[in-house]
Amino acid sequence: MRSGEFDEYSATHLERLKYILADIYSGLGRISDDLYLVGGLVADLLVRNKLVYLKEYLGTLDIDLALKFAVRGKSKLSGFYRKLREIGFEKQKTADGSDIMSHSFIKYEGGYKPVVLDLLIDDKFKPKADKLKEIAPGVEAVKFRGVCLVFKDFLVRQIKRRDEHPLEIKIANIIPFLTLKLFAYANRVSRLNKDAFDIWYVIVNYKEGPDSVREELIKYKDNADVKEALKVIPALFGEETSEGVRDVGNILVRRYGLDINFARREVLAPFQKLDLR
Repeated sequence: MRSGEFDEYSATHLERLKYILADIYSGLGRISDDLYLVGGLVADLLVRNKLVYLKEYLGTLDIDLALKFAVRGKSKLSGFYRKLREIGFEKQKTADGSDIMSHSFIKYEGGYKPVVLDLLIDDKFKPKADKLKEIAPGVEAVKFRGVCLVFKDFLVRQIKRRDEHPLEIKIANIIPFLTLKLFAYANRVSRLNKDAFDIWYVIVNYKEGPDSVREELIKYKDNADVKEALKVIPALFGEETSEGVRDVGNILVRRYGLDINFARREVLAPFQKLDLR
C-alpha cells in the first residue's frame, strides 16, 4: 500500500467508484461491450465477506478496465478520449509532474478524492518489448500478462446508476482475477500490500473457500499464465514469515484490530488449504 493511502480506503469511496464506473459504461456506449472490470473493485463484486472480524471489504482507490482490443476494430474506438473527457476524465500526469500519461485518467470532483481509471490489454501484442499499446488516437493501454483470461472467463454483475436502472458489466472470474493480482504482487518494484490482501480476501471468501478455488484451478491445469502466477503463492504466502502473509496480517491489525499472531495464522490458513505443492 502506498505511503499515506491506508486511511483513504473507505466504503464511501468504494460506492462512489461503482457509480462512476456506471457513468463510464454509459458514456462510452458500444465501446463498453469490449470492457471487462479487473483490479480491486472486482473483489467486492465477486465475493461476499464471510469473516465477522472484517465487517466490510477494505475497498479500493481506482478503476482498472481491461479492453478486448482488435486492430481491425480500432475505428470503433476513435472517439474514446473525447467520450472520457465528456464523462469528466482527463489524462493523468506522471508522479513527478513532468509528463502526461495516455493510459491513466483522472476525474476530479470537488470535496472528494479524485478517481483514477487505468486501461489494460493483453501482453501478446507485438512488439513484445513495448509496455504500452495505442488503442485509439491519444489513448494507450498497459500490456499485462494474463489479461486474455478475463475475456473467456468472466461473470456478469449489476451496478447501480444514479437514479436509473442497474447496469450490467463483465468482471473477471476468480482464476483470471487471482492470476492478474498474483502477477501484480510478484513485481517487487510496484508491489502493494493491498494486492496481497485482495488475493487472500477472494480465496477465503469464494464460495466454500480454498476448496472451491482449487476446483476452479483444475480447469487451468495446462495454462502457462496461471501456472506461472501460482508460483507466487508458495514463494510469498508459504509461511507465517512470508512477505505476503506479513502484508495482509499488517492490514488486519491496523484496519480491523486483530492480534498480529492470530492475523498471520488467519492469512496463512487458506493458502495452506490450497495445497499447491
